[in-house]
Amino acid sequence: MADTQYILPNDIGVSSLDCREAFRLLSPTERLYAHHLSRAAWYGGLAVLLQTSPEAPYIYALLSRLFRAQDPDQLRQHALAEGLTEEEYQAFLVYAAGVYSNMGNYKSFGDTKFVPNLPKDKLGRVILGSKAAQQRPEEVRDLWQTCGDLMFS
Repeated sequence: MADTQYILPNDIGVSSLDCREAFRLLSPTERLYAHHLSRAAWYGGLAVLLQTSPEAPYIYALLSRLFRAQDPDQLRQHALAEGLTEEEYQAFLVYAAGVYSNMGNYKSFGDTKFVPNLPKDKLGRVILGSKAAQQRPEEVRDLWQTCGDLMFS
C-alpha cells in the first residue's frame, strides 16, 4: 500500500448542496446567466483534467463510464462479488469523489497526488467485470490499460 500522505481517508466527508430554492428565487435573466456560467464551468473543468496529469482525463472517463452503467449500489454488489471488502469499496468511492472534486488525481492544494486505497488487482477485477466493460469491453479495457498503472504510481 502507498504512504498515507497519498491516500484519501475513508471517513472524508461528502456534502450535497441543494440549490433549488435559491435558483427559484432568481429572475429568468439570472437563471439563464447561472445556466451559461455552469456550462462554462463544466467545459472549463474538462480542460483542468488535461492540465492536472497525463492520466487524469482517462481516469475521469473510466469512472464516468462505470457510474453511468451502474449506480453506486449496483457497483457495490459487483465489487463485493469480486472480492472487495466494504472498506475497500468505500476507499474506491472516496477515490472517485476525490477525482471528481479535484478534477484529477492531485489534491487541489499543494500538488500532492492521491492513489486508490485498495489493491490494484482488485480494482482491475471490478472495472473489467463491470457492466460498463460488458457494454463496451474494448473501450473500458483500453482506458484501464492506459491509466491503471499511473493511478497507483
